[in-house]
Amino acid sequence: MPGVGTSMHLNTEMLRLSSGIELQPIAYKGVPPGMPDLLTGRLAFAMSPMSVARGHVASGSLRALAVASPTRVKDLPDVPTFAEAGFPDAQVVSWYALVAPSKTPAAVRQRLNEEFTKALADPGVRDRLAQAGAMISDRSTPEQVDTMLKQQTVRWEQALKKIKIDKE
Repeated sequence: MPGVGTSMHLNTEMLRLSSGIELQPIAYKGVPPGMPDLLTGRLAFAMSPMSVARGHVASGSLRALAVASPTRVKDLPDVPTFAEAGFPDAQVVSWYALVAPSKTPAAVRQRLNEEFTKALADPGVRDRLAQAGAMISDRSTPEQVDTMLKQQTVRWEQALKKIKIDKE
């Protein structure tokens, strides 16, 4: 539903490529503006963040078909991942990383990482993030984040070529 280049748009395009299903993307200015069209059946399906879809799924007005996460979501244990549903390339997970300028001293980066890790260990913080649909990864070192960013850059450069979206 959201515009070109968003994680939901890329998720839909990856599903299209991996499934061979012809899809007609319709861009909205975010998920909430498109939700009425989904709820009334004007849209056949949509990629939506858990934070937006959760209430509609709980009420029965929407049915979750698959989740884009690498593992099933705790709140939706019966909903398969895209990989389990036969579409491993459709897995597109939005992620957030704490980043700093490249010239930040290693000791400062390490301290930021330690404090951020400490905050993520707080049950209240974890609960609030889970309510927003976030899945907290295992502790990551700055080096692991650097590696992940490089891997994601390669993955998305290749995916954008297949999807035919120009890098900006």
